[in-house]
Amino acid sequence: MQIKKPKKVEPKAEIIDYLQDEKIAAIAAARNLNNKDELKAFLQLDDYEELKVEAFPQMMAAVDFILSYVKAEKNILIYGDYDVDGISSTSILVGALESLSENIEYHIPDRFKEGYGLNKEVLKSYSAEIDLVISCDCGISNYEEVKFAKEMGMAFVLTDHHDLPEKLPPADYILSPRLLAEDDQGYWLPGAGMAFFLVKAIYQRIDRAGEEKDFLDLLSLAIIADVVPLIGENRYLFKTALPKLQQSQRIGLIALFNELEINANEINEKVLGFRIAPILNAAGRIDNAEKALKLLLAENKTQAASLAAQLKDINQQRKKLSQEIYLEAEKAIDKDQRKALIIYNKDWHQGVIGIAAGRIAENYQIPVVLMSYNKDKDLITASARSIEGVNINNLISQCSSLLEKHGGHAAAAGFSLQKDRLEKFKLRLKRLINQELENLESKLLLETDLEVELAELDQDFYQKLRQFAPFGEANPEPIFYTEAKILNSRDISEGRHKKLVVSDGSHKITALWWWGEEVKLQQQQEIAFKLNQNIYQGKSSLQLEIKALKPLKEKKAEIVDIPSQKSRDPIKIFDYKHKTAADLKAGEKNTAYFLEGREDFSLYPLLNRDYQKKIKKLVFLTIPPSLDIIKEMVILTEAEELYISSLHPAAKNFKEFIKMLMALIKYQLNHENGVFNLRKAAVNLSEKEITIKRGIQYLAAKAMLNYEYIAYEELLISKGGIEDRGLSNLRAQQVDNLLKESSAFRRFILKKSTEELEKVLNELEF
Repeated sequence: MQIKKPKKVEPKAEIIDYLQDEKIAAIAAARNLNNKDELKAFLQLDDYEELKVEAFPQMMAAVDFILSYVKAEKNILIYGDYDVDGISSTSILVGALESLSENIEYHIPDRFKEGYGLNKEVLKSYSAEIDLVISCDCGISNYEEVKFAKEMGMAFVLTDHHDLPEKLPPADYILSPRLLAEDDQGYWLPGAGMAFFLVKAIYQRIDRAGEEKDFLDLLSLAIIADVVPLIGENRYLFKTALPKLQQSQRIGLIALFNELEINANEINEKVLGFRIAPILNAAGRIDNAEKALKLLLAENKTQAASLAAQLKDINQQRKKLSQEIYLEAEKAIDKDQRKALIIYNKDWHQGVIGIAAGRIAENYQIPVVLMSYNKDKDLITASARSIEGVNINNLISQCSSLLEKHGGHAAAAGFSLQKDRLEKFKLRLKRLINQELENLESKLLLETDLEVELAELDQDFYQKLRQFAPFGEANPEPIFYTEAKILNSRDISEGRHKKLVVSDGSHKITALWWWGEEVKLQQQQEIAFKLNQNIYQGKSSLQLEIKALKPLKEKKAEIVDIPSQKSRDPIKIFDYKHKTAADLKAGEKNTAYFLEGREDFSLYPLLNRDYQKKIKKLVFLTIPPSLDIIKEMVILTEAEELYISSLHPAAKNFKEFIKMLMALIKYQLNHENGVFNLRKAAVNLSEKEITIKRGIQYLAAKAMLNYEYIAYEELLISKGGIEDRGLSNLRAQQVDNLLKESSAFRRFILKKSTEELEKVLNELEF
């Protein structure tokens, strides 16, 4: 992948003055926040000017039209969709209109029998009793269905947020954010956002202005689950709505939080996106989305608790099905070559193949197409997921002559085809994708936002950067550019990923490189990265997340000469094994203490894998589980003298380790809503990351927990699971072997003389 150096941006003086940082001001300018008023509106809720309901074409006329049906006591149907945006939209409209009328009904489509959008047979079944249909999160692409409803004698108000077709449906009124200008603050609203503004306009008309805020908790679900751009009105609404969700008195949501053991006050976009939204989505994927809607509308605590439990069970089933598909499909991957994965299995559940395809695409960085059989329609149906640089929708479109139906975007697509065209389709699509993959590296260009020096990356810079959060679609985390050398690289997570030490000569920082390759040490590199923060026991440190890394051309690399660690004096090692904790002094000059796996020391400063500082003397109170961690600490601290203590944690056997791991998991469930970081757990238990990972897998195979990845080193853990005795035995053996390995290394360090250890360490390639 090529890295594009950022263009130099010169922010206005008023922006620099407001943000008190020229680099942060440059980020604002690059996001077209070019004056103080625009910037304040982006950063501060109080300075943002809300979108007016009158901004939407036909809004007030549509409101009067709907209210005329309410006043006449006519029957009204809310027609929604089966995803989180659809059920949130439906619950907002049903909840609001039921406060005005007793004649409100709703319909949520069955994904497998009715498909997406309006359905003529469904509309026909309601035609004898319904006078007005209000669609939400659907309808804009259903010209024929809307026309049919009108012919059947039903009035129609269409609310949707999807792209407008060339020919709009013949509804009485169409309410859509896409009827606004593309640069309008409300253009990217989700379907629930359009429903929310309709309710706001209705309440405004009947002198109940402000009551629409009661539905902000539901709106927050849709904004995150539908992955809409977090800019303009969406950003404002989410920042306003999140506290409403945290304090929600909605019976159904309280029941769901209780069932999932979620601390409502700790809900953020991560918990929303990875814990709450999947539960609500699961019903529509493998059951019926109406259960999720009934939960959001529930007025009875007993009913709500029952529905929440059912949804949790459905989601467990969804996880099981998607995991089975993932593992089966994974076997077909050619790990030696980067090739497309295209598989058909008639028994796979079509509601979850997209989830499995997405996981494989992300984990192996290849385009994936998984297909199953729809008995009702006698068609093969498929979900495709892709990677950056391969537009899967365009490639599938080139096979359209073989397909019944297809649609999607660059990263994800769906289609259906007749069984007799399957082999021909697979051959054609595989050839097209693999041609794209062959040329991928040379054509991929990663754009960066801002060039920085490592010295500029401090806590003050990071906190100022966080003012632009929440990050998401259309408001991505900035990608920075720097030039530096890699001083050290060690494998983490079975060698799939790398932990690096990066230096520009005067400053060092650690970096994580997901799916990183072998890199030549001491070679000047172009580095594109995001900036992350580690917090452990109240201490915070910054870390780079490498997005791309490329050697600088030789003549350019000569400009900066970073001295090699080899130029320094040999490291000296001293024996502290005879010393007790009482012999060691807190705050001793030029001395720091490495400690992991224990918290019962009053010595300071304490360092670990995640927190380091430059120091002359480094005392290892506990011995790390591997030599490469010792090497990493020496590079980061620039220690000249190492002191080996015998105060390390007692060797853990399998039973003790699992007990400690379960205690850590229990804490995360109670205090962090189940978000579990493998790296932090490794520091906590003083073991390798892979040991923690295998321990989690063992507990999952014993049906003691469920887990899903939400990032490369972050899991979402929940209770429950399905037992797999064979797998649990395998994982137990793997954990036991890893524990013995780290224990053997610690014994090696403690038994060797200081002279022997100096020889081992000074022969390492720094």
